[in-house]
Amino acid sequence: MTAAPSPITRPCPVPGSRPKLQTVVRNVTDNGIVEFDFIYGDPDLSVELVLPIAAFKEFCLENGCLVTAADPAASHAVLRLVKDGPAVAPVSVGASQ
Repeated sequence: MTAAPSPITRPCPVPGSRPKLQTVVRNVTDNGIVEFDFIYGDPDLSVELVLPIAAFKEFCLENGCLVTAADPAASHAVLRLVKDGPAVAPVSVGASQ
């Protein structure tokens, strides 16, 4: 008898499709830590994460994430952050928590 596949390893119901992965940057601290929400397909399925700038860039590239900013006025800075990585000076993206 074989066990049923776990929900984590179960294949996607629509072959060839995958959920939209998105990061919403909330803040970048003065010491280069990115505070962000990672959304897995449905905005109700998200987790708050923190990573150093270089690791955040790698995370986004490896997962093919759409990168957005919580504060629309900071969108340009967030896109530069992902494009340029750790060479970009930390920027305040939203209200400090």
